[in-house]
Amino acid sequence: MKRLLLLLGLLCAFFAEAGATRIHGIRIDVTLERDGSARVCEIWDITADRGTEWYLVKGNLDHITVSDFSVSENARVFENIGKWDVDRNLAQKSGKCGIVRKSNGCELCWGLGSMGRHVFTATYRLHGLVEAFHEADGLHFQFVSPGLGAEPEEVEIHLIPGEGVAPFSTENARIWAFGYNGTSSFSNGEIVARTDGKLSERSSVILLARFDKGVFSPLHVTDKDFSDVQERAMEGADFGDDDDRLPWVARVFMVLFTVVIPVLSGIGVAAAIRKRNRKLFGVTRLSQIDWCREVPFGGDLLQSDYILRKVNTVSGGSAIASAMILRMIDRGQLVIRHSGRNGKQVEIAFNDTASQDALSESERMLYRMMKAASGSDEILQKHEFSRWSQKNAKTIEVWISTLESESRKRIVDQGHVDESGQVEARKVIGLKKFLNDFTLVRERSSAEVALWNEYLVFGALYGIADKVAKELAEINPELFKQTIYNDPYTARQVVWMSRDLSNGITNAAARSSAAAARSGFGGRASFGGGGGFHGGGFGGGAR
Repeated sequence: MKRLLLLLGLLCAFFAEAGATRIHGIRIDVTLERDGSARVCEIWDITADRGTEWYLVKGNLDHITVSDFSVSENARVFENIGKWDVDRNLAQKSGKCGIVRKSNGCELCWGLGSMGRHVFTATYRLHGLVEAFHEADGLHFQFVSPGLGAEPEEVEIHLIPGEGVAPFSTENARIWAFGYNGTSSFSNGEIVARTDGKLSERSSVILLARFDKGVFSPLHVTDKDFSDVQERAMEGADFGDDDDRLPWVARVFMVLFTVVIPVLSGIGVAAAIRKRNRKLFGVTRLSQIDWCREVPFGGDLLQSDYILRKVNTVSGGSAIASAMILRMIDRGQLVIRHSGRNGKQVEIAFNDTASQDALSESERMLYRMMKAASGSDEILQKHEFSRWSQKNAKTIEVWISTLESESRKRIVDQGHVDESGQVEARKVIGLKKFLNDFTLVRERSSAEVALWNEYLVFGALYGIADKVAKELAEINPELFKQTIYNDPYTARQVVWMSRDLSNGITNAAARSSAAAARSGFGGRASFGGGGGFHGGGFGGGAR
């Protein structure tokens, strides 16, 4: 009797599962265009057992707009009727699609036509998906919403460079993924996000991508730092190790945090940011800080880097290494040399006779690491440090640790924890704004020209040294010859070499999966975090 009841139970479960609405798989291709718009193609492999239509939620759009919506199945293109009526019946919706407009978004809808298995292809364009921030360009979007009514069995998303857009790699981009158990990675010039099998009803897929300036030319320009967006997204994130599946209690908490974060957590994060800003800068918003032409903390890179870390979640040791190299060139500890045909090859050599008394401990360590990487000829050439760093990750970890502790100690020892420290901290942000908007500043003075070498050093700290060098050379080519670089070509080559070295440091430090994921190099997704995204919302599926 028990066996019979067990068999009946299994049969009931089988038929219940066979007849239930299912999402067998979702594939989303997002082709990113130079202007920041995107051509999106979503393929939904589903089995429907209820409802009259399928719909996708696209909320929290703000400046983003949706156009060119189309649906097809088996080469049959559905009729787009524009405004969608959810109250029509199954037959009336068959072969048709449309949009339900909301106050801050929309629902993309189409008729199921019949119960059973379907493979629908929905395409549309998102205008303004990639935004221009102060120091970078980026997107933050929920591509798959929680609460679909059926649990997707697998999801795969590709961010694809469009025409005229450089292939995506760790050289020009970073990626963070939230809301699901799975991975994100750079693959064949694309950014790929994949889930580890079936998602829960509360799972979502949120991607945060950062792109170097020049990869895109976004039409939508925002008066924000990407670092602020990143900081909010990282609240509650835990990338864990290769097996980051959470206990169900923790998962429920993370899910609630992820779903509610656009409203509740956003308020808390905003309050925390205001509190931090008041403590560091004496203002509640960084937008209240004006341009500043002065170099902060008397030119001390460590103290300026400490302030930037407090408002930026970028992995330590990256940009400051580039700034330290330019500073050592300025002071003569490093020497620029030209070689090769027509003297066009730029190299960095070491001047051991120059005094190193002014160097900090972390600067001396960096000098020694560069010299070790340069080989027997003691001339640092392109990519030499990147190759060396792959074999010396532990040394770089020690350097980063020394850098961070030295930065904290300097802030305290120099007394920059009071009101005077807030003045200098505001200069860190103000100078960054000034250099970012350099072409907008019409007035010039002889005092500023004397600071050009320092502007290049701090441009490296902000990640915009090449931009600063280009604009300084355009302002006055003759005066640019008085800088340590003599000509724009040499300056550009040195900046690129210093950036290559910085990338070597960051890559070495991010060798583990969890560290790589936190640093934006791909790896495990975080189930929690991701707040502040555009798109998505809650719900969707059969209705």
